[in-house]
Amino acid sequence: MQVVVKDAAQHPTAEFAPGSVPYGADHHRVIGAVGATGMIVAAMVGSGIFSLSGQFGASVGTPANLLAPWIIGGVLALCGGLSLAELGAMIPCSGGSVEFARRAFGSTIGYLVAMVTILSGYFLSIAAVALLFAQYVDELVPQDLSDHTIAVVTIVVAYASQLPGLRAGYACNTVLSVLKFAFVAVFVVAGLLVPVGERRSAPPPTDAPSLFSPAVASATLTVSFAYLGWSTGADIAGDIRKPGRNIPRAIIASILLVFALYLGVNLVYLRVIDPTAMVSEGGARLPAIGSVAARLLFGESIGLVMTGVIALLFFSTIVSGTITAARILESMAHAREIPSWPGVRRSDGVPANALLVTLVASIIPLAVGSLDEIFGLLTVLVNVFSSLSVAAVIVLRRTMPNAVRPFRVPLYPMVPLIYLALAAWTVIASIREGGWTSIVASVCTIAGLLALRPILTPRANLKKLQ
Repeated sequence: MQVVVKDAAQHPTAEFAPGSVPYGADHHRVIGAVGATGMIVAAMVGSGIFSLSGQFGASVGTPANLLAPWIIGGVLALCGGLSLAELGAMIPCSGGSVEFARRAFGSTIGYLVAMVTILSGYFLSIAAVALLFAQYVDELVPQDLSDHTIAVVTIVVAYASQLPGLRAGYACNTVLSVLKFAFVAVFVVAGLLVPVGERRSAPPPTDAPSLFSPAVASATLTVSFAYLGWSTGADIAGDIRKPGRNIPRAIIASILLVFALYLGVNLVYLRVIDPTAMVSEGGARLPAIGSVAARLLFGESIGLVMTGVIALLFFSTIVSGTITAARILESMAHAREIPSWPGVRRSDGVPANALLVTLVASIIPLAVGSLDEIFGLLTVLVNVFSSLSVAAVIVLRRTMPNAVRPFRVPLYPMVPLIYLALAAWTVIASIREGGWTSIVASVCTIAGLLALRPILTPRANLKKLQ
């Protein structure tokens, strides 16, 4: 059976497998290019830009080495985003990045990509960002509040913001995205223009790593998580109007905007903090580098206000993550990888069941130990499987040659191959640095997910979802 759906240019799209796109029905397409761009920007700009540089600055040692991961990460995001833009315009359904891997590599690989993406890219990430949000709240509130309690409340509020309606949920995210982009832009402009008073200085290391060292590669792998939201445009494609036109526009525009912001923010950091000085008083990493830089540049009072705004940005990231996670769960339900009920939407288009699963599954990791350690173990796996979604553009060019492609990757196949080459470099360097631990963790995770598959699959409702 074939399902034909019309795209932005009024062309019939490619042939769709049963169950892969009915949930992307036209009456659920409520956002345009601006709203989609806001979603992607909100997904990309979050805790990463205000914490990651402080976590690896001292280890890479020099300004060039600090900026290099962000530049390479931007190239990775653009190459990957262009690849998913072609596929998203061709197959505009919820959870697109997972659907592409299913089409290209089969159901087993598609299942693994979906599970790794939803568990690490969303459930764990939402929990981690909520905890970081709580740490910033601690700096604003004199009372000694539990970080975990703040994190739980924040996740619940993000979930509640999506319940009033599909348009209202996206409108909430768009407002938060505009505030987020405006604040970061002001932070960059003001941070580059105001006179520098106090600085945190430290001499550069005598044995600074080279630009192509494992330390820089590992930092690039870490930074890639700050850019990961570029796949959001494909994952919410089922809700985007005129996807053949709006998905590529939104993905390209958002990546270029975010790349400019990321580079600008790091230049601001370097004005007031030397890379080797990006450490806390005890010599540990400096995760709250955004707050530290704001106070050095603008003083305690203005720095405190900016700390509050940064916390708001983290909340925006949690909202966008909640929205996207629900769409991936929806895709998994229609692919019969999980029970069917998360794939059922309310009559007004709100994926309430998938949102509820996201709420519960994002709170559970808060009871686990160090989320940083879990992320460290899964970093290699996440990057390998996200690369498969990009590689799908090469496979589907061969297996679906007659599909209508409203947008084609420029300079094909160089663009996806550049992404895959850079991703392979960072993964190999990370394995060399992490040794057998990262390999064993990846293998055990894959084995566990495969063992879980038959438990989930029999519960799936095999009736066709409308």
